[in-house]
Amino acid sequence: MDSTRSRRWLVPAAVLILVLAVSSFSTGCGSKEKTSGSDSGKTSEGGSGLVWPTVYRNDQRDGRSAVNGPQAPDVLWTFEGGTRTYSWAVLTADGDVVAGFEGKVVAVKPADGTVSWEFSTGGAKATTCCVGPDGTVYVGAGTGIFALGPDGTRKWSYDLGSTADEPSVGPDGRVYAGSVGGRLVCLSRGGKLEWEASVPGSIRSPSFDGKGDLYCSAATLCMYAFDSKGTRKWEFKPEGDLPVYPGLFEWANTLDTPSIGSDGTVYAGSYNTPNMTTSGTQIPGYAVPPMAKVYAVSPTGQKKWEFAGNYEGLSTLHSPSIGADGTLYSGTSCWRVLAINPADGTLKWEFNTGEGQGVCPSVWSPSIGKDGLLYAATTSAKVFCITPEGTEKWRFGGPAAWLPDYGGSNGFTPPPINEDGVLFSVLSEGKIYAFKAAGP
Repeated sequence: MDSTRSRRWLVPAAVLILVLAVSSFSTGCGSKEKTSGSDSGKTSEGGSGLVWPTVYRNDQRDGRSAVNGPQAPDVLWTFEGGTRTYSWAVLTADGDVVAGFEGKVVAVKPADGTVSWEFSTGGAKATTCCVGPDGTVYVGAGTGIFALGPDGTRKWSYDLGSTADEPSVGPDGRVYAGSVGGRLVCLSRGGKLEWEASVPGSIRSPSFDGKGDLYCSAATLCMYAFDSKGTRKWEFKPEGDLPVYPGLFEWANTLDTPSIGSDGTVYAGSYNTPNMTTSGTQIPGYAVPPMAKVYAVSPTGQKKWEFAGNYEGLSTLHSPSIGADGTLYSGTSCWRVLAINPADGTLKWEFNTGEGQGVCPSVWSPSIGKDGLLYAATTSAKVFCITPEGTEKWRFGGPAAWLPDYGGSNGFTPPPINEDGVLFSVLSEGKIYAFKAAGP
């Protein structure tokens, strides 16, 4: 088999490793969505002093910063973690940049990338972290959830019994975590179990609306809504009652962790896993649609619309980040960022990175600066800055797009923006990059 064909076969696996392992990431973002007034300057989440405590910034995962981000791809510093990572960066109460690596969690100073503290996970891969209102850092590693003090010391841990998703912190300060085994837990700030729920397939950690209700994506292509006491309010299965297929990658066929609009509409993309088990065999009668979609769901669980792009290889559509005007920006598994009208799901524009089959094709939904500039990380070691009209402003290319021996794609992750306008993105090979803020 020639090298080009080998790379093309590796693309789905690389996308799954990055997209599914990080989606806690996927996109795990928990704090409260700002109203239009949040665009006025250097603000923190809920008055807690937290600027970007979770992926895509807040409980609603809108990805929208209160300040402008970099206007050019100027690197301020890089940090060498020493081990690989599929974690995203978030910001602690002290403003440090914290990320999970294989075997550890590391916090570095935003000014120069020097280490503030490290925490050993005993060899387990650490997920993306989230930060509570009191500065506690929460992270998943293996089957456990760990609570770390602001100095990185261990406060407590809780075992979920199967691979843990990255945790979320709710508006009440409690800690929520999903798992591959279908168990969702709500923990007190002290790590005590307050309630739990179980579903047939993998379940992601939640996003939260302004009322404290939580929304969890799950397999196979479904979503569950719970109130803060753990009562299930509804379930959403846009492609019907699909079975949970054994033998697939962890987190296969989940909807992406949702984002939530100011009107309460819940937006969820999907990871439609190809029909191939981890052993390379196919499953007879596999019923998962090959093409991913973005779904808009009412707060009561009714489908408002769906977006289905006509693109080859569209097995992933990420849940969108949300602009100040409500425009939805969704990353894809086909070299594109899509701008979608929130009213009816129609396409406003598309941005194509212009890369070809030689690289892993996934682009994450972008982080958004106060001025509307979009910062989209790719699984091909690039960061693109895109204007609100869908044109390229700048790009940054990291090192090789593939890890050694094609051991997975070497991707950047969606970047937080701190209150000084510095942008931080983690690279799979084990680095954190800081990009300079805009000048005066």
